[in-house]
Amino acid sequence: MQERRQVARWQLDKEAGLVFDGGISSIPCTVEDISTSGMKISLSRDLFHEAFSSFRLALTEGLVFDMGAHVAWHDNAYEKNIYGLSFNRIEESAISWISEHVKNNLPVN
Repeated sequence: MQERRQVARWQLDKEAGLVFDGGISSIPCTVEDISTSGMKISLSRDLFHEAFSSFRLALTEGLVFDMGAHVAWHDNAYEKNIYGLSFNRIEESAISWISEHVKNNLPVN
């Protein structure tokens, strides 16, 4: 399959939490890979694609970003729902964190 992404993603494999608009509790997920333009996440729940239009991604208790995305693709594997998300809204602080983290820690995928 030919890669169509404009920006390369980097492997992260980090446990995180998603909180959607109107939601109170965090939904556990794994951020498989990430870039400043999108990410791949996996979680045990199957969600409406529209849910990703506005959410908070909590990478740690003190590292939470407000984002919006559309679902580019969705798959099921090993009893997990895997979503490829393309950001349509991302905080500047999230872009800075991703860029800095990638530069210092992660090999290009």
